[in-house]
Amino acid sequence: SLVDVDALNDVLVLVESLTLVDVDPLNDVLALVESLTLVDVDPLNDVLALVESLTLVDAESLNDVLALAESERLVLVDSLND
Repeated sequence: SLVDVDALNDVLVLVESLTLVDVDPLNDVLALVESLTLVDVDPLNDVLALVESLTLVDAESLNDVLALAESERLVLVDSLND
């Protein structure tokens, strides 16, 4: 039904907004990495660890949203089959 389509569109908009939000902090961290010198190896490793953890956190959030989108699609298909 149209309600199911609207819900799916809402989820897709959320996926897009998550992606855009996640990119901005990552760009900030990458700019910080770029500004560090080679002498600062330990802080650089800390920043790289932060980048990796941000990526993992963002991926998990995105996977949750994609799973929700998939379940919405399944509900929509089931509704159409009925």
